[in-house]
Amino acid sequence: MTALTLASIPSAINTYERALVYFAQACQSLANGAEVNVQAGAESQPTVQVQVAVTADNVPRFVVTAYIPVDLDALNSATAKTWMAAKDISAAAPHANFSTN
Repeated sequence: MTALTLASIPSAINTYERALVYFAQACQSLANGAEVNVQAGAESQPTVQVQVAVTADNVPRFVVTAYIPVDLDALNSATAKTWMAAKDISAAAPHANFSTN
């Protein structure tokens, strides 16, 4: 598990969209190339991947894919928030550049 230090989040992360991309890229960094077998018999996929692609409407967009393990007991809890069911993907920390603007 890598503990999150809120003070280390760059001040430029000031929208939900920026936060999503920032945290996805940070998780991609800490996953450090780890892969998961998503479909039996198919090639493994990166645990977390952030790419840029141009969609059919000709708009460049971030494409975020993440396979975060889930604690099903926590997910089904009557009192816990859904996101609290997310389990760690790594014990590593994201690269140091994630703590600066």
